[in-house]
Amino acid sequence: MQPGDVQDLLDRGCTVVVLSRGMRLRLRTMPETLKVLEDAGVEVHVEETTRAVALYNSLAETEAVGGLFHSTC
Repeated sequence: MQPGDVQDLLDRGCTVVVLSRGMRLRLRTMPETLKVLEDAGVEVHVEETTRAVALYNSLAETEAVGGLFHSTC
């Protein structure tokens, strides 16, 4: 994932972001993307898609959470 991929989440005020790596862990997140989120003070979780969805659903009960999920790779 690239920095531009998370900008909408930041613009919407997310304080926590969950990023998926795909079902087979093939998707990668650029270090620059993680830096953008870190600089914004956002808590970041990078997980396999099934775990990412479960984590997102749990966090959504109490946090301003956003997520980017990929299930095909």
